[in-house]
Amino acid sequence: MSFGSVPILAAVAIQLLLIPSVVSSLNITNDYLHHACNNTQGKYKWGSVFEKNLNTVIKNISTFDLRNGYALDSNIDTPYFDIPANTVFVMLQCRGDSYGPKCHSCLATALAGLRKKCPGNKGATIWYDQCLLDISTYNSGDKYKLKRIHYDNYLCITNPKDVSGDKRMFEKKRKVLTDKLLSEIKKTGDDNRGPLYATGETMFGTKKLYGMVQCTNELKANGCYVCLEWLVKDHVFCGLDEQGSRLMCRSCYARFEFYPFLRT
Repeated sequence: MSFGSVPILAAVAIQLLLIPSVVSSLNITNDYLHHACNNTQGKYKWGSVFEKNLNTVIKNISTFDLRNGYALDSNIDTPYFDIPANTVFVMLQCRGDSYGPKCHSCLATALAGLRKKCPGNKGATIWYDQCLLDISTYNSGDKYKLKRIHYDNYLCITNPKDVSGDKRMFEKKRKVLTDKLLSEIKKTGDDNRGPLYATGETMFGTKKLYGMVQCTNELKANGCYVCLEWLVKDHVFCGLDEQGSRLMCRSCYARFEFYPFLRT
């Protein structure tokens, strides 16, 4: 079998056929957003030990229930000391409203996308609306990199339409909403193993502004707050005048829209 090959994707697809379909809002999408092929970790050949280990890890994750929307798995057992060659780590983080069957569906999509965009890369990351998938030769949560924040691959995606009305008031409203979401993240506490995910809304004139922030579950609440503060407050001009914006890096993600884009 090869990474993203027909046997693996077929197995995932068969699982998905057994999952009851859920009717969702027309605003809920799973668009491809971004990808990053990490060339510093090297390439693997088809049929190599690395590829076989990668396939094993992906197969394992495809059997998880993913009810908390997060998976971090490897072909070696924990604790991750003295990591041998050809070790694979796979991290999957689904959006807070896309757990369980929806997370499985996004995994299948992300697998196909990563195989197409970063063929043979030992390190690669791909972002979709509803999930992030990362493969690597090292574990970001191991003894030496415990809870490390990954700021790499920052990206700002904005709506082409500008905000109408008082733009200074819009800036103020978005800041208030951002502060509220970040305070919700802080409340989870570092002992809480729940999702680092918060949503909210505020009025701007007669319209509602919807917001969402999330971090990968590798982080603790304090690290998530630091990542999001850097993401949103240090890049305040992303989406400042536009009707919608997505801000992302490897460890955290934020989105603001004038329409509901999450499952309730």
